[in-house]
Amino acid sequence: MEHFVTDGLVLSVRHTGESDRIVTVLTRDHGVVRAFAKAACRPKSKLHAGTQAFSFSDFAFNENKDVYRILEAAPKELFYQLNADLSSLALAQYFGQLACELVAPDEKNPEFLRLILNGLHFLCSRNKSATWIKAVVELRFCALSGYAPELIECAVCGCNADKPMLFHPVEGVLYCEDCAKSMACLPVSPAVLSAMCHVVYSDFEKIYSFPLSDADVKSLAAISERYLLAQTERGFSSLDFYKKCLEN
Repeated sequence: MEHFVTDGLVLSVRHTGESDRIVTVLTRDHGVVRAFAKAACRPKSKLHAGTQAFSFSDFAFNENKDVYRILEAAPKELFYQLNADLSSLALAQYFGQLACELVAPDEKNPEFLRLILNGLHFLCSRNKSATWIKAVVELRFCALSGYAPELIECAVCGCNADKPMLFHPVEGVLYCEDCAKSMACLPVSPAVLSAMCHVVYSDFEKIYSFPLSDADVKSLAAISERYLLAQTERGFSSLDFYKKCLEN
């Protein structure tokens, strides 16, 4: 039997029985953990607040034969502001689904947790547009998960990316206009390419610190989404729901 303490973000909650929860938590140093929280639905339970969706909490886990139980859950931040806007909540759920797909059990990389927490802070503060936040989270998630694109030169002739380039979302490489043969290639402006390089290669603290026009933000978002979906080779129900929220 193993006991460990860590902080983490609740990505999803499923009710079971009369008052229990099964909670999926993105932890700082144990990857994604799915754990049983006994009586957590009861308002007076010591686990109630800390095991709600998008609660950032200090957790104490007990693990026995690959079954995890939450012994303690002390909330540090609850991100209540997400509930005030359905599209923001849907985008947060999409980030959670990305983590469940891309973060391995026992993954010891705290950058995944930092990335989603950072995105949720921006969603709640509205200092950045949701389109901007989504693009940055998608592209950096790919980089952290081993799917970093090659953004320095043409994959065929090796010419520098200071000339007009196209990006192949399946191959994750650049082609110059002379070498691009695939219809799948997407035009990428110098400003958008510079932003992609910044998100993928810069220090974490700087990933949102780049200038970009509204039109280029939309282009960056389209490319980031296409790239992530191509690399994961699947769709995401939460992404579909987010897009429906934007239509209403």
